[in-house]
Amino acid sequence: MSLYDEIESKIDIVDLVWKYTKLKKNWANYKALCPFPWHNEKTPSFVVSPSKQIAYCFGCHRWGWAIKFIMDIENCTFKEALEILASQLWIKIDWINPEKEKIMKNIYSLFKDIWNYYANSLKKYPEIMDYLLKRWLTEESIEKFKLGYADSWLELYRYLKEKWYDDEAIEQTNVFLNIRDKKDKFIGRVIFPVKNIRWDTVAFAGRIIDSWEPKYLNSPASQIYDKSNILFALFERKSEITKKDFIIITEGYMDTISLHQAEIKNAVAVSWTALTDKHIDTIKRLTKKIYLCFDRDNAWKNATKLAIENLKNKEIELKIIKLENWKDPDEILKKWWDFEELIKKALSPISYYIKELKSDYNLNSIEEKRKFLKEILAILKSYTDNIEIDFYLKEIASEFDLDRKIVTDEFKNTKFPKQEYKEIYKKNDELTITAEDTAIWYILSDENLISLVKSKLIFIENISKNLSEILNNWKDFLNTLSLEEKEKYRWLELEIEKYIEWKTNERISSDLEKIIEKINKDTYKKIETELKQKMLTDPETFSEYSDFIQKAKQRWYKK
Repeated sequence: MSLYDEIESKIDIVDLVWKYTKLKKNWANYKALCPFPWHNEKTPSFVVSPSKQIAYCFGCHRWGWAIKFIMDIENCTFKEALEILASQLWIKIDWINPEKEKIMKNIYSLFKDIWNYYANSLKKYPEIMDYLLKRWLTEESIEKFKLGYADSWLELYRYLKEKWYDDEAIEQTNVFLNIRDKKDKFIGRVIFPVKNIRWDTVAFAGRIIDSWEPKYLNSPASQIYDKSNILFALFERKSEITKKDFIIITEGYMDTISLHQAEIKNAVAVSWTALTDKHIDTIKRLTKKIYLCFDRDNAWKNATKLAIENLKNKEIELKIIKLENWKDPDEILKKWWDFEELIKKALSPISYYIKELKSDYNLNSIEEKRKFLKEILAILKSYTDNIEIDFYLKEIASEFDLDRKIVTDEFKNTKFPKQEYKEIYKKNDELTITAEDTAIWYILSDENLISLVKSKLIFIENISKNLSEILNNWKDFLNTLSLEEKEKYRWLELEIEKYIEWKTNERISSDLEKIIEKINKDTYKKIETELKQKMLTDPETFSEYSDFIQKAKQRWYKK
């Protein structure tokens, strides 16, 4: 029997659906209000059939058996739905190694017991509860987000030993400073549990209640915790995000909880890390509208700009919530400010840059206004979606009080890319820049150089992945890069641009030919060295080496 068949045979769809909505018996079936977040109704139209083991909504016409129901309600993949249901039914999954599965279950159980300890500890300290209540947290929120308290150096260790966990497993949780000393590193902190898609506790964050540093202490990455893939409160509030069709991303846990208390329950936190591609992929299952709401300090301004860069050309509608004179969302809500108004006034990425950079220019000067326009248009140049570009061009024309045609003509004459992104990127002395990197930058600045590069490369089958990608897919090349790689090419742009600004096209082509010559020599030397090393242990490689030398000479002669 397959895993799919085993789950279908053991699961009761009535019990399953009951976890998401209140069912009432209706003859042979059950009826309820539709549990899907995109369908609000007052009269029950959702029917569950025990005999057929299916559910159907006569209002939104969404239907399915158990696995499909979980895929829809949890916004997860088929494989994830199988894992969720298999976990509930205590079914072993074939693709999971039994020994590894046993270890993983022990780790999840260990984290659950640690969380239980912290949650129970909080109940023993009324002064800590008073502190949280004075911070405007409600008892309902404390219970909903399962907050706890780390109260003792040694008691947690003793508690876990009583549960028969060994020291090796306890040490791997990274909850203790040192397993020999048995001291809880979160001592004296309010604990926020971090959960995965199955609602397992996989990590902790500890917040100070006094003035000592660091303000937050977070669990490091582990076998069960990948911070680049988990957002605080995301899995608990997936239905709210889908229902409202947008997500608010904040900096920290307190901001997110405060927003939830204000009935803005589609807010999550990045857990003090940058927004990653994995985060974005997870979010896109739920919605394609993201609202960034980070603190006003310089570090989080940079984080906002990095997030804008990472979300660019990802088929995401992005808005930035400006906090005006407030420090963070938590402070706004404590002052009873209407946060919904800030959501309505949220800015597009281009409007955000205009607001941020405006103070750098004297807009009463025509020349200064021209420079400012060029800087904004250079940012827009790296966008690839024509509809998005058109939308932003209208926005720029309005912000600058200029005719749309003037802005469009200026945009067409703007080179790619011209923006220095000084606020986002700093020069990194440790960057390794190769001849291929330099060639890539030349091609980025002018697509017409591709034919020249292809005609001059001798060992084109041995070039790097990035150089091959840009030669074959120039338009989407930047979208394939990581943030670190983008940083390298933007830094390189600043270094090269000042040297080629005054050069003619012929001179630029001549310089590029010299760079390609170096790529050819470097590639030749690399292959030759590898083959010579191989010959030391495998004499038969000599014929391969001879063939390579012969082919290299022929190719060089032709070029």
